[in-house]
Amino acid sequence: MKKVFLLSIAALLFGGCISLAPTSITRNGTLDVFKYFYVTPTAERNSVSGGTYGNQYGVYGSTSSNSVSPSELIAGYLMNRGYVRVPEVKAENAKQTMIINYGDGNSREGWDDFAIEVTIQILDAEKNDLICICKADAKADTEAKAIRRATEKCLNEIFMGR
Repeated sequence: MKKVFLLSIAALLFGGCISLAPTSITRNGTLDVFKYFYVTPTAERNSVSGGTYGNQYGVYGSTSSNSVSPSELIAGYLMNRGYVRVPEVKAENAKQTMIINYGDGNSREGWDDFAIEVTIQILDAEKNDLICICKADAKADTEAKAIRRATEKCLNEIFMGR
């Protein structure tokens, strides 16, 4: 009976935990030749979290809202590192322009957190060759924060881990 009780407690405590996959990256070329970047647009992602509690004197509550636009997050990261954002790929700059694609999936919800896997793909704008692809997992209390963390993990691996 004691074992069943302890196993039930362990399942309750750890059943909501989300495990994260390690960040993975595949490089097929160097990023040193690029000066410009075009990032494909993404929709803004919004998350709301909150809760209520109460006692004999009343009910209280609060909510918190978070949002993230992955393409703007990526753009800000690259602009801070000296790359020039272009609104479109032009033939005269294609050789020095990288195209950055964002995707997410494999989202999981735990007891009090949320995890998501993000993929960032970098292409050579001139030939559309795959230069680099990175996948990263992250978790947070909201989807927007998890996306932000996973995207930053990927970008750090791509641009600082080389």
